[in-house]
Amino acid sequence: FIICSKVCFAQPELIGVAEISGTASDLSGQSNKLENGEPHDRLGGFSALEYTGVGNRYVALPDRGPDDGATGYVCRYQTLDILIGDKITTNILKTTLLKDSKGSPFTGSSKMYSHRLDPEGFRFTSDGSFFLSDEYGPLLIHFSKDGKEITRIPLPKHLLITNPGPSKKAENFHNKVGRSGNKGMEGLAISADGKVLTGIMQHVLLQDGEREGGEKPKGINCRIIQIDLEGKQSEYVYQLDDVGNGLNEIVAVNDTEFLVIERDGEIGSDAKFKKIMKIDISNATNVIDIDSLPAYNLPSYIQPVKKEEFIDFLNSAFNLSPKQIPEKLEGLTWGPILPDGRRSLLISSDNDFEADIPSLIYVFGVDND
Repeated sequence: FIICSKVCFAQPELIGVAEISGTASDLSGQSNKLENGEPHDRLGGFSALEYTGVGNRYVALPDRGPDDGATGYVCRYQTLDILIGDKITTNILKTTLLKDSKGSPFTGSSKMYSHRLDPEGFRFTSDGSFFLSDEYGPLLIHFSKDGKEITRIPLPKHLLITNPGPSKKAENFHNKVGRSGNKGMEGLAISADGKVLTGIMQHVLLQDGEREGGEKPKGINCRIIQIDLEGKQSEYVYQLDDVGNGLNEIVAVNDTEFLVIERDGEIGSDAKFKKIMKIDISNATNVIDIDSLPAYNLPSYIQPVKKEEFIDFLNSAFNLSPKQIPEKLEGLTWGPILPDGRRSLLISSDNDFEADIPSLIYVFGVDND
């Protein structure tokens, strides 16, 4: 699992875009229909993408399934090859179901409070096991390479809600502290030595935003959580460019620098912000002991992470059509070294399992000099 050793400065080049049909099937063998009539083995909904470090092999993580938690979709991840050439092609190889420590499957159903999972980020270790971040808790879970839960890593209490509910609206109404409904730990990074995890919240916490009644919070100060697996935890503030944006993934560049997906929720020609930002946490203030942040202007004693634009998907130089600008850019991973010596960077979209929307995988060439 490769991480850059240097800061990547040069303008990335878009090499190509792969499309996976919205009607494609995975290899789970689940031939039944879900409650909404859609096939249980539908391939899509990619919320995270990770390179294995071997050949063309990647793993992709779907989220909680079709219709935003309304079905009993069994959580899983996909193993696939992504071949980078004159065209970008894909080939699915295996589907692995996610199970708890007793061997029972996790479900994406929002009503199964004690056994629900909304997988959003994951990173693998050198032994094939992986860490997964979940939006429902949020949770941070260590899984074995065959998809079975090993252990759960405790997170700061101010990230957690106390009253889970069947919908985003219900959770926001019945909670005053913790992640906003369906806006939990959306992305996850891992250090080169596998000892430090860095998670990113999709939007502001309930107590960190402006709210009227039980409405969702509004604000720009999102939290980044860094966890040393030996026990130390830190938090930093990422300030959104716009209150309507959200964060969807984070991947390490080195020990203090990361790439982050920040985007709006619009599609095609309506999109205004679809960017990969490069951030630096080295001079940011640790806010782990601050339970509540202001919605907008930070006090002088809190320094947010430094951020700058790295890739703008709306840049005309990439020549992407409106159909190639999806609502949800969600997966982000470094890939193998290209024949010309550049590193590949791959970004995947989440098509929400919609049959008429393909899953897209973008491949960029990045100069490390």
